[in-house]
Amino acid sequence: MPAYKFTPFLLTLGIILSAGCMGILPSPEKKPFHLTQIEKKKIPEPEFTGKDRERISEDYIVVIASPSDTYESLAEKYYGDKNISYIISEFNHNTKITPDREIIIPHKSINPGGIHSEGYQMVPILCYHQFSKKKVNDKMIVTEETFDRQMAYLKLNGYKVITLKELSDFINYKTRPPKNSVVITIDDGWKSARTIAVPILKKYGFRATLFIYTDLIKPGKITLSWDDIKEILHEGVIDVQSHTTSHPDLTKIKEGESEIRYIQRLENEIGGSQKIIEKKLGVKPLYLAYPFGTFNDTVIKVLKKYQYKGAFTVIKGGNPFFYNNFSLNRTMVFNSNKIEDFIKLLDTFRKE
Repeated sequence: MPAYKFTPFLLTLGIILSAGCMGILPSPEKKPFHLTQIEKKKIPEPEFTGKDRERISEDYIVVIASPSDTYESLAEKYYGDKNISYIISEFNHNTKITPDREIIIPHKSINPGGIHSEGYQMVPILCYHQFSKKKVNDKMIVTEETFDRQMAYLKLNGYKVITLKELSDFINYKTRPPKNSVVITIDDGWKSARTIAVPILKKYGFRATLFIYTDLIKPGKITLSWDDIKEILHEGVIDVQSHTTSHPDLTKIKEGESEIRYIQRLENEIGGSQKIIEKKLGVKPLYLAYPFGTFNDTVIKVLKKYQYKGAFTVIKGGNPFFYNNFSLNRTMVFNSNKIEDFIKLLDTFRKE
């Protein structure tokens, strides 16, 4: 399947977009940006505010660091979120904060699209399904040992696991996530997500999104129950989103099915699963993983009707900021025990 393409913007001073994924193109008004926003970092002299250790201009705050300051504490104070401390850290070249050092805090994200002279940032989304204690002859089931080794690799090599909210801010050209950011997702609703994946995610301090199709959720030895999901939601490791009601190919029209009936069926799958999840868990899904990764214009119209913010395929590859919210790539992780195979999936930067 053809992928979106991006020509070197230093040669063209702009972005030329094309898309071959199911014929869906990003809307033309999305993602405006200017060269000066990306490359120009001239800092106007901030005006003195009367505070001994803080000066403020229209675009920046300059703080004289105190002994207790860290990038996390400054991000909490000025942004209200310590998890985006990398914005301040990277702007100050990741230098160590020492007392009386000037720290520059930008009011807004610099280079939200992650564009550089040599290329642009990508965010890969990893897609898992089931996990097992021992290796089985099913490529969709990843062993506990392999999953642990993969998460250890991410942790030891400086990868940042981000949430769908952080991904959405990047795709919508608001805030660039940390370099080498990755999203972890788990599909369907199998019990092993709780018994194997969640403990390993907790071990490394990672979060993941669980895309469930609601017909699968019931008490059983291999399936999650609603109580199981409530428990892992409470632990703060898993975010729950929709994978439809019964996991059909949303693009297939049944023999003799009218257009009206087809749309009604889509609404039952997309809107119905959203209502069930909200009723059972008290959270309203805003993202959907397409069963089998397939979609069309009608599917997207129904998603928008129910106020979904984005949806995911199973097309391999990372996602730059200019991709369409409703045709985002996800890369399937199969049961190979070779760490080299996993590393190849981590598409975090595209050179141009």
